[in-house]
Amino acid sequence: MLEIKIAGPTLPPVELFVNAVRSFYDTGVITNGPVVRQLEIGVEDMLRVSHAVAVCNCTSGLMLALRCLGIKDKVAIPSFTFFATAHAVAWCGLEPVFVDVDEETWVMSPGALREVLSEAEGIEAVMPAHIFGNPCEVDALREISEGHGLKVVYDSAHAMGSRVGEEWAGCFGDVEVFSMTPTKMVVAGEGGIITTGDGTLAGRLRAARNYGNTGDYDPEIIGLSARLSEFHAALAIESFKLMELNVRRRNALAQRYRDNLRDTPGIYFQKIKEGNRSTFKDLTVRVVEEDFGMSRDALAERLAEKGIETRKYFFPPVHRTKAYWEKYGKRYDDKLPVTNRLSGEALSLPMWSHMPEGVADLVCEEIIGARR
Repeated sequence: MLEIKIAGPTLPPVELFVNAVRSFYDTGVITNGPVVRQLEIGVEDMLRVSHAVAVCNCTSGLMLALRCLGIKDKVAIPSFTFFATAHAVAWCGLEPVFVDVDEETWVMSPGALREVLSEAEGIEAVMPAHIFGNPCEVDALREISEGHGLKVVYDSAHAMGSRVGEEWAGCFGDVEVFSMTPTKMVVAGEGGIITTGDGTLAGRLRAARNYGNTGDYDPEIIGLSARLSEFHAALAIESFKLMELNVRRRNALAQRYRDNLRDTPGIYFQKIKEGNRSTFKDLTVRVVEEDFGMSRDALAERLAEKGIETRKYFFPPVHRTKAYWEKYGKRYDDKLPVTNRLSGEALSLPMWSHMPEGVADLVCEEIIGARR
């Protein structure tokens, strides 16, 4: 039987990582040192952003961004996202306000955000997510946010290497926060990168990742222990050199899936708007039962029987999880029709940067065969 995993890290040659570690191992500086700064400078140069701040993980970065921006009340977020988006809001003692997503792009709907803002009071920030690396409608969200005086924090966990036209993800909103966990385009093992064009905010973030301490042992900000180690930064620097190749490979694999499944009724792909580039952190399709002849869950079971691993991202949607339903979720449920439908139909298929094209072909053959 086949054994095809859903994902896996694409790592640089181990010798490069070992050599990088040797460069600092005996110095005694093993966290938040010159290697971390080298990573930050590389991100600033590549993404053409003014400031990059490395942190221990994306979730901590989101929490620090909300804290350093001074958000004190409500934050508008999608529910069709990984629950860490909401966790960052809740851990800061803020209230999540759930917003529906677009039926084709699966990212936060500007129209739904306008509707929420017309009905809810106390929203101070919006935290859209570039889902699976598909860029949000940044221009529309900027216009809405500026009109309502909102801060914009992008959950860019999936989006290192995404672009809107010629602009890289990292250049939008007040802050963007990326992840460098094993399934991402840039792998640090664990780690995150915050980008911003605001130098004062960058300084606050640098202090906040170190408990708020600027060096005088008298913090103004209640920060976290969110520093990135030199070991993680060393791996990330070597991985960062592979980012563009990784994104191109994933786009080629995504096209392979599209070509193979183009004529398969009931299988629908996420829309990437013309001129934009997704990272395809996950290759996810909608399985519409009335057209495909089989439910998403039944197809997942069938593929599992064939040794093909899949994921139901994101099921349940955040607002329907046990952590959020009673306190927040049920009040928004009837305002999230696209999210609720999509979470019952979305199925993520095998995708990793070094995956052979033949793996995509095999997966598609089994999907097509499941209809027979």
